[in-house]
Amino acid sequence: MLKLVLNSCIAKNILKILHKSLHPIKFQVTLNEEQKAAKAVILESKITVLKGGAGSGKSMVAAQVALDLLFTHQVERIILTRPAVTSGEELGFMPGDKDAKLAPYTAAIYDNMYRLYSKDKIDKEIADGRIEVIPVAFMRGRNLSNCCVVVDEGQNISHKQ
Repeated sequence: MLKLVLNSCIAKNILKILHKSLHPIKFQVTLNEEQKAAKAVILESKITVLKGGAGSGKSMVAAQVALDLLFTHQVERIILTRPAVTSGEELGFMPGDKDAKLAPYTAAIYDNMYRLYSKDKIDKEIADGRIEVIPVAFMRGRNLSNCCVVVDEGQNISHKQ
């Protein structure tokens, strides 16, 4: 029985690799050589911290890796999270439900996803619960399995969070 399970797991991994090579994900943005190297490092590690200057594409590379893993069925869902902090100015009271209040903080994540892949496909994955965008403040106490978690703007996370 154990041998069958092991063979089944090996076969499943081989099928994933074959599927990926036969049907590569066609992203709308091409990575430069430095970004491709960062993507390779992320794929080889369980936890990766990317460090680079503003505009170097760290968030986009992380989002592309997450989408790649999702679309090749290596993970069941993606959790994209970032702290809900401003650049110093106060926004005051914001009307609307939770999503409307958090939209200014999560807009950059959606922008990257829509740049990488079709908006319709991304919106469908979000509606199906396979992609979740959530502030760090709401991550406490969550149990996550078989998912890719991308923490964007991690340098802005406070010790309390």
